[in-house]
Amino acid sequence: MKWYFDSYDREFDGKILSLHIRNYKSYLMTVKKLNAKTINNNLSAIKNYCDFLIDKGILDANPVIEDYFIDIQDQGVSPAKLENKDFNKLEEAVVHFGTARDIAVFYTLAYTGIRVSELCNIRLNDIAKDELVIYYGKGGKQRKIPLNRTVKESIDNWLKERDRYKYSYLDYLFISERGKLDRTTVYRIIKEYCYMAKIEPIGPHQLRHYFCKHALEKGFTITEVAALAGHSRITTTQIYINPSMQELKEKIERL
Repeated sequence: MKWYFDSYDREFDGKILSLHIRNYKSYLMTVKKLNAKTINNNLSAIKNYCDFLIDKGILDANPVIEDYFIDIQDQGVSPAKLENKDFNKLEEAVVHFGTARDIAVFYTLAYTGIRVSELCNIRLNDIAKDELVIYYGKGGKQRKIPLNRTVKESIDNWLKERDRYKYSYLDYLFISERGKLDRTTVYRIIKEYCYMAKIEPIGPHQLRHYFCKHALEKGFTITEVAALAGHSRITTTQIYINPSMQELKEKIERL
């Protein structure tokens, strides 16, 4: 709507034409200089909105046609951006400066590959012996993940201190001074330790990417990693076999 007003010097009246879509796409490419994926996401959002207007009888046809979307070549690059050296720096910062809870959060993310939402929803009874059970993963799927010694020790150390928290009566494994640990807090925790480690800030999802790539490098099969990570498709896991962008840049320098 802001683009429309700036382009046509009048308020948006709700009528979306193919002309508008073409000009808006050109604006995103030449003025905003957005990448193809982001432009496609913008167009997709408008397309979905127009589908909604069609369902409501407000619009007759969708002005966003498939030809407007930009074809993107699959670069075959692994989404794992965290290199081993930076992981080591981050791990050292967490262990050196971190609380028992933060250490347990870090190792659980890094050595199980679970999603942030899954981490926040772990209940005390979800851990039995050497296994973590994810009861409500993506798509409502349940899976079991074996825990290595590092993760188990970090969780045991956290449980020894957990009773000191105000909300220790909650049955969630990870809590804070405000209640159940939420994803926003987890993001903040990881970024704070990135700052201490003097590495590029990452989100907790990069630890999931690191787990998948690291597990494959250590000899796990694609099927095993897919099962541990809760991937519904093997093709999602296969991408971690590909080199990272940093590895590609290093190889380009050798040419």
